[in-house]
Amino acid sequence: MPNVHDDLHIEKKDLDEVFQYIEGYWPKLIRYHPKDLKTLIGLPNSYIVPTDSEIFQEQYYWDSYLIVRALINNPKYSHIAIGMVENLFYMIERFGIIPNASRFYFLSRSQPPLLSSMVLLIYGKIKDMNWLKKAVGYVEFEYNNVWMGETHLANFRAVESGLCRYYDVNAIDDLAEAESGWDLTSRFNGKCLDYLPVDLNCLLFLYEVDLAHIYNLLKNSKKVEKFEKAAIWRAKLINKLMWDEKTGYYFDYNFVKKSKSPLITVAGIYPLNVGIVSVARAQKAISLVEKILQKNYGVVQSVRFIENKQWDWPNGWSPLQLRAVEGLMRYGANRLARRLILKWLSLNIKIFRETGFLWEKYDVVHGAIGVPDRYPTLYGFAWTNACFLIMANMLEFLEKWPSENATPVWLVRRLGWY
Repeated sequence: MPNVHDDLHIEKKDLDEVFQYIEGYWPKLIRYHPKDLKTLIGLPNSYIVPTDSEIFQEQYYWDSYLIVRALINNPKYSHIAIGMVENLFYMIERFGIIPNASRFYFLSRSQPPLLSSMVLLIYGKIKDMNWLKKAVGYVEFEYNNVWMGETHLANFRAVESGLCRYYDVNAIDDLAEAESGWDLTSRFNGKCLDYLPVDLNCLLFLYEVDLAHIYNLLKNSKKVEKFEKAAIWRAKLINKLMWDEKTGYYFDYNFVKKSKSPLITVAGIYPLNVGIVSVARAQKAISLVEKILQKNYGVVQSVRFIENKQWDWPNGWSPLQLRAVEGLMRYGANRLARRLILKWLSLNIKIFRETGFLWEKYDVVHGAIGVPDRYPTLYGFAWTNACFLIMANMLEFLEKWPSENATPVWLVRRLGWY
């Protein structure tokens, strides 16, 4: 195992060994249940579950995005990726919401909104305009009715000047926290319903950008204008309410107390990930990530340790490692991004050698399997497998393109932030 500094290197044979494991593991995770069975929602297409253990035997919303992203260009499994997105369409049609996962008891809440990204991934592969016309209807329905509350569940999620919070129909903070995917975490101080999360609102900004892009492809200029305006408005509010100049970072906003959370978490890098940050602010945020969130084996979820909070110190989770390095790359911090990828993949490889598995989460401080919460840390593991593949491809790019030139997206230029 090499050290965890800038000279860190991973041998191709070590990557290939994990690639072989992942490719052989997908069949163990494929399920097909077309009919309702007790609490399980029947779905029309096969799907991949997180693990082949006794729990988590349903299709999860957040996990689906990473699985689709990893498999859409795999000739053996691309049909599974497409089918999983069609399953999400089916649940919108049947229930008016994509639930946390395909169980009836999850219908009270969703998970981080990622459908627009999945639709564009599928369209990029199949280039079927008729499919895109169908798909955009589901994306826009979810945006309007679930997240913006135009007809579904009143305005329980869109609560502050067009910005949104996580929610559950039972109006219980812990269940709203579960909608965030960060269950459990100290980032909301047990009051998730009081917060406008920075990650959620960045993802909804991305929905607005994606919807504008899709409607541009479909030649609907009125919808393009509508969603571009919504994206610009949301980006301005995120930068106004969630940026802290003294710390040089983004934070969740408590709209009840009209104050930012003081807790530094990896969620604060989402504005970089979606490209709504000025270069000056990005440099400050990148510095904080490098000095505070970067640990021996990746970025830590938050700087606070509370027992039985698996989305806090010392754990790191693959979806957030990916978001972090993408945010860094978007603003040209490619050397730091490469270092974090190498640290994370090296940890995955280290534990794989010791156990024969990739795992749900890892302890990025001590280089171990992640600290458990309400259940033992699980092996498998679909989104870790997916992120390993994605980040290994990113590493190959960074080895060839170590440039430190910032490359923010069109919206940053449009708003005149640099």
